Amino acid sequence: MKKNVFVLALFCCLTVMAQAQVAKYCMTYADFVAGKWNSVDELTKGRQACQIKTDNKQVRFKTGDKAADKMLKKEAFAVMYGDQLFVNCRNLRCNEICLDVLGYTQAVRYDNDKICVMAYKCNDAAFVLELGTAVAGCLVDSKALSAGLWVTSGAIGFYNENMKTMACYLVDGSTTEKGKINATRINDSFMESLLASDAPLLEKYKAISGKRSRQSAANVLPILMEKGVVAMHAVN
Repeated sequence: MKKNVFVLALFCCLTVMAQAQVAKYCMTYADFVAGKWNSVDELTKGRQACQIKTDNKQVRFKTGDKAADKMLKKEAFAVMYGDQLFVNCRNLRCNEICLDVLGYTQAVRYDNDKICVMAYKCNDAAFVLELGTAVAGCLVDSKALSAGLWVTSGAIGFYNENMKTMACYLVDGSTTEKGKINATRINDSFMESLLASDAPLLEKYKAISGKRSRQSAANVLPILMEKGVVAMHAVN
């Protein structure tokens, strides 16, 4: 329970008041590192409000402008909504295998210039239920609060029991032989290397006996926070 509250606290920090919800995007990982963002409003000349929708393990962004929607779906690397970071999984690969996410997934900044992506494990199906909720002029479609986006009045964050079935992946800009973007699974060996000089924190990480649960985002994220490598806000 304490662990879940800690993870919830992390994503509560990602909530944004309604008037601050601004959507912007970057085209590449290098743009993300350089803080080179473009306003989504510029794509539609302010005619359409950007909408965020979730269904079947993915987050999608819709503006109503076909050209803009196509670019966000197929070309953009990441979208910032308020101070929440979403990374496009379209070109991410873990050991040359696609992540089990069709669109965008939520992420946090890691060690300043890297990204920690939360996604379902490769070939590990997890069901996301739908719920239609209007938040700050941005339509959120998920199927249940227990398995989708955690929503509060005028704010939106990301926490649910499904984090136990999600894994964390590190994106550092390196590419595969086919030019796709590497996503390195944050597993036992990664954590052991990261925490090699921090015995108490390593012991805390290993306190979870089951490998699947130990390597889940629900266990990994609080440890990364305590280590100080995960930033609670994605804003540059």
